[in-house]
Amino acid sequence: MPLRFVSSTLAIRFRTKTASGRYLSGPMYFIERALKAKWLAMGFATVGLLTVLVMGGAVPMLYVTHITNRAFDITGMTVPFLLSVILVFIVLGGVRRVGKVSAYLTPIGILLFFSGYFFLFKNSLMSFEHFLRLSFQEAFQPAAAVTGGSFVFARIFGMASGMFFVSTETGIGKSAGLSGVVRTDYPAKQGLVSMLATFFEGFIISTLVIYVLSSYGAFKMEEQVVFLSALFQGHTSPVNLAFFGSFLLFGVVSIAGWFYTGEQNALYMFGERFANFFRILFLVTILLAAYLYVKNGERILFEVFGLGYSLSIIAAVPVLISLVLLEKIARMELKRFLAESGARYEVLKDFYLLILSVVPKNLLSLLFGLLASFRLPRFLLIPILKAFARAYKINVDEAEFEIQEYNSINAFFTRALKAGARIIDSADNEMVSPVDARITGYGDINQRIIIQAKGVDYNLKELLGGGGSKYIDDFTNGKYITFYLSPQDYHRIHSPAYGKILGYYYEPGKLFPVNELAVFGIRGLFPKNERLITYLQTEYGKVAVIKVGASNVGRIRVTYDNKIVTNSLIRTARIVEYKEVSIMIDKGAELGRFEMGSTVILLMEKDTFQFDALTMNEKITYGTTIGRFGEKKCKLPK
Repeated sequence: MPLRFVSSTLAIRFRTKTASGRYLSGPMYFIERALKAKWLAMGFATVGLLTVLVMGGAVPMLYVTHITNRAFDITGMTVPFLLSVILVFIVLGGVRRVGKVSAYLTPIGILLFFSGYFFLFKNSLMSFEHFLRLSFQEAFQPAAAVTGGSFVFARIFGMASGMFFVSTETGIGKSAGLSGVVRTDYPAKQGLVSMLATFFEGFIISTLVIYVLSSYGAFKMEEQVVFLSALFQGHTSPVNLAFFGSFLLFGVVSIAGWFYTGEQNALYMFGERFANFFRILFLVTILLAAYLYVKNGERILFEVFGLGYSLSIIAAVPVLISLVLLEKIARMELKRFLAESGARYEVLKDFYLLILSVVPKNLLSLLFGLLASFRLPRFLLIPILKAFARAYKINVDEAEFEIQEYNSINAFFTRALKAGARIIDSADNEMVSPVDARITGYGDINQRIIIQAKGVDYNLKELLGGGGSKYIDDFTNGKYITFYLSPQDYHRIHSPAYGKILGYYYEPGKLFPVNELAVFGIRGLFPKNERLITYLQTEYGKVAVIKVGASNVGRIRVTYDNKIVTNSLIRTARIVEYKEVSIMIDKGAELGRFEMGSTVILLMEKDTFQFDALTMNEKITYGTTIGRFGEKKCKLPK
């Protein structure tokens, strides 16, 4: 675990960034930049590349082929070819797609593994207390260490598992290569997080393996082979299918991660052209390994594993030496993180974000929306509404109706205002705020990069989603402004300018909260969340009104189309263009509403708009001018 911490910390500390914004990292970078040993870095990259091809490509493919052959009775090259196609799809999306696929497959694999482990072995395992007692007795018997005790072979197996993870994950630089692309202000923070993977791999998994082997008395290699053969014989059992299926999922994730590691090595050695050659070579290698297995059987598996393990040990030597020599730098980064970041706050924040990542956010938000729309008895509802209004200091005098007249919590959340409660700035070239909200960000769209928070950004293409390809060039290098609506705010959304509604795009997504912790902690938060984007053609240029969903937002609704319903049980992306009908909307006219608070983002076409003097975190009401358009580009009917 300490080695993993040092490796991941150094990977971020010494990574480089290309002109396209891509991070390049791995042991070769900190060997070259910290130790000033270019020759050693190049030597490691070369051996590491060979190791990736064998241990990271051929070996996982052989194991996947072997499992599908023995456990699922699938022979031939069908699975290897299918896995190669899946791999191409994953890696073409870069490390981001590798991360997304891993985020989906790994939890499923873990669930299948532990479920299969429990149901397969629950009746055959010795008591864990007895297992621990035997382990400690064996550990403190000198005679057993010399002459060979009953746990010797199991310990060898466990140590081999531990050495495997040390040599491949840390020694070969896979952990450093993947950790190095993480966006973080503190290298040591990612170093600490990466230690959890080593704990899971080297402690939990190894312990479970030894526990099973000890319970079945499979201490010698021959006994372990018999044990595995017995497991394969029960392949028709759903439990066996789940257990071995978990290894198939882990195999897909593993190969994709290794591929990215090898690509980093290839880029370091000879640049992009050699990286393209490596991509082809990797696919050829894994298919060739599978073909040799089909022709020669299990023998090729052991031979290739032996070759890969030997290469792993050779490549690990310079890395492990470098980690020892550079340990002081990692220690300094850890001290800086603890001193500057408010480590306790960071830990609590990360725990909060971890919880957000696993809870069923969409289902909870749907249930919240149903609950908010439920008509409670008046004697319960009125005190709840009054307490809510007091807690959030809501000006109920502006509401269209008295608080006693609302028949549900949602009706009060989405309340209209009295006539004249807001004054709409009337100059034609002025754009107004579409909501009562706090301004949390505004400025230029730099190429296609938009600032989410300090040190955190996201891409315009991601924000507009699949329905935005038609408009992405219009907003590249344009302007943006982000409004955050709190629970105390008026929840209706109004048109920021007079114009024609061109259409809309609905993007189903997550429903993360959009509070400050989430905005600073989740990169690309707004593109991850559910969005309903309205495209508006004004006389001065195009404007996109992006309504971002969030946790506890029951629905997003719009006034110009009552067919679209967000946050439903069955959600699919939807693109609508109004070609046969002209839908005009006045500045300040109601455009839609949130059923609970969230975020609105405005995008303005490039070279059409300039902001007034605004203040970050300023509270603003709808109808207030936020900036001015330039020259008119077209004439619209009034």
